[in-house]
Amino acid sequence: MTLRLSRRYRLFILLIVFLIVFPAGCASPSEAGRVRASVAEAMTGDGDGAFQRATEVRTFTFPLDHGPHNQFRTEWWYYTGNLANEEGDAYGYQLTFFRTALTGEAVQRASDLATNQVYMAHFALTDGRARRHVSFERYARGDSVLAGAAGDPGYRVWLEDWQAVEFEPGMSRLQANALTETGETIALDLLLEQTTEPLFHGNAGLSRKGSAAGNANYYYSIPRLNTSGTITVGERVTTVAGLSWMDHEFGTSALDAGTRGWDWFSLQLDDGTNLMLGELHDGMGENRFVMEGTLALPNGEQRGLGADDFTLQAMGEWTSPRTDITYPSAWTLTLPGQEMELIITPLIPDQEMDISFVYYEGAITVEGVRKGAPVSGQGYVELTGYGDRQLAEYQR
Repeated sequence: MTLRLSRRYRLFILLIVFLIVFPAGCASPSEAGRVRASVAEAMTGDGDGAFQRATEVRTFTFPLDHGPHNQFRTEWWYYTGNLANEEGDAYGYQLTFFRTALTGEAVQRASDLATNQVYMAHFALTDGRARRHVSFERYARGDSVLAGAAGDPGYRVWLEDWQAVEFEPGMSRLQANALTETGETIALDLLLEQTTEPLFHGNAGLSRKGSAAGNANYYYSIPRLNTSGTITVGERVTTVAGLSWMDHEFGTSALDAGTRGWDWFSLQLDDGTNLMLGELHDGMGENRFVMEGTLALPNGEQRGLGADDFTLQAMGEWTSPRTDITYPSAWTLTLPGQEMELIITPLIPDQEMDISFVYYEGAITVEGVRKGAPVSGQGYVELTGYGDRQLAEYQR
């Protein structure tokens, strides 16, 4: 999953509050008292010597490394996808699990409730036909029943009945369900089949997040998962199929001072190309620089991308009617070395995550040319830190 959420000190405090009030988790933003927090603020702070840091290239072993790495402070499993039903109606979904450690060592107590791990999950659905986006969140302490993760044997990550489970090598099932504030059911039940090798970001999976030593995470993606199943919206259950993308990242890192947010993209092109890239910014959408990118060619070759390898230019803006935050919307992406120019467009403009940590995460479509031939595709975009710009306007 990503240039995201590698430090969560303010999140830790927020999670503790939620766990006191909602020890078994909650699925509705209204239940959580509409607490608002900044994703970027959660990533500030110095490192804690009690946790391991990502300092050198490691060997990944699967399915073991799909599971948790509790010796690092934070970890997340991101599933996003673009699906369609038989009528051609488009859907996007996000199901994300976050793990954070409150202490460097496991709690040694007789109680079954003793834990130093806290989990959070986000679930969102974009309905292209209805031009609607809904989002939900849950929190819970790490527990064999409430929330947790496992690697080998049997990869699984869960928070109550939201879960991703590998039931045979390369085959997983995703399940999530929630109720809107009006009592409408939103649910997904999907089967995912891995069709490509993992995509390792940075230096063979060692992905730097800041200039200081140890400010890095271990980060890989499974960029192309054939997906089928059902999506439920109210009384309507529809059969869907398409592609999903899985990100897994873990570490103990922090953003550099002055970095407040990022624009992150995952792209799946119809010629078999997979692409992850991102830019960091100062919270005003300015002072940008490339963090990293990874290109996987149809033949399986993987190439790292740096600042000289691509340009990303926003073509417009969208302002949230709920938060008044203004985000970039629609982009031109150019990769000169690939003779590629792409136009990236949100499936619908409003795909803001209206939960405790306000950010934008949504389905995108891609159209363009590569070496003179037309190319198209789909993917997901994540935008964080733009609330700083809103705050600056209020402070004038």
